Amino acid sequence: MKITSFEKDSRGEYAELFLKTRDFIKICIGNDAKEKYRENITTLYSKDGGFCYIRVKDDCIHLGWFRGKYINDKYNLLFGDGKTIRGQKVYKLDKPTREAIKYYIKETLSFLFEHNELMRLRKHKKYNSLKSML
Repeated sequence: MKITSFEKDSRGEYAELFLKTRDFIKICIGNDAKEKYRENITTLYSKDGGFCYIRVKDDCIHLGWFRGKYINDKYNLLFGDGKTIRGQKVYKLDKPTREAIKYYIKETLSFLFEHNELMRLRKHKKYNSLKSML
């Protein structure tokens, strides 16, 4: 059986910062926060969709915000030019870092709400179109 990223990261040199950051993110997401453990990343999500992945990388905790491209980065902490994911490096979980994480979670939640509502409306529209054809 392969060892997961969570198992490696929660036992390694940066375990304390990893676990504190992970717990803080889960608290910010709320009661329905869930995790998925993979070989290279730990994913944090809710019933509304994915928020981010977390892993230890080099000398920091690396967060990958799944909807980072769509987040207004008022803290200017996000980096990367991938299709949608933007990264954030966490060296310590101080007050400014916690504020930024809370903000990115709120922005992600707003995006997910709008996206899911749009998908629901599209599905409803398709259903009504098919229904009228019958």
